[in-house]
Amino acid sequence: MNIEMIGYGVSVLGAFPLLGSGVMFTLHHPTVVENMTHLNFELGQMRALGLAKIAVAILTLIPATSFVGVVLATGWVGGAIAAHLRVHDKFVIQTIVPIMIWIGFALRHADEMRQLLNV
Repeated sequence: MNIEMIGYGVSVLGAFPLLGSGVMFTLHHPTVVENMTHLNFELGQMRALGLAKIAVAILTLIPATSFVGVVLATGWVGGAIAAHLRVHDKFVIQTIVPIMIWIGFALRHADEMRQLLNV
């Protein structure tokens, strides 16, 4: 197995929480409704937020859009961390997800990264 395939695996593992929670947002899953209420967010925006999360997750997995997806995912999860910090919640998963997405991206694009860094 080559490094690019490992990168795709890590990318999928990183994108899966975004994709899964995006689906839960769109379906107004009771757990998500409870969490959004706890974080003082408007419930009327859940479908749009869910679709945006799904789009970001998909963008991270498509090679041509993966850089944009990784940057958007990092921003999205940064906002989630800020929301959880505001109400004194834990944010371990929100920290792990972008790290995995960036590691997956780096492994998938290792040759391009080496060229950019002249290594």
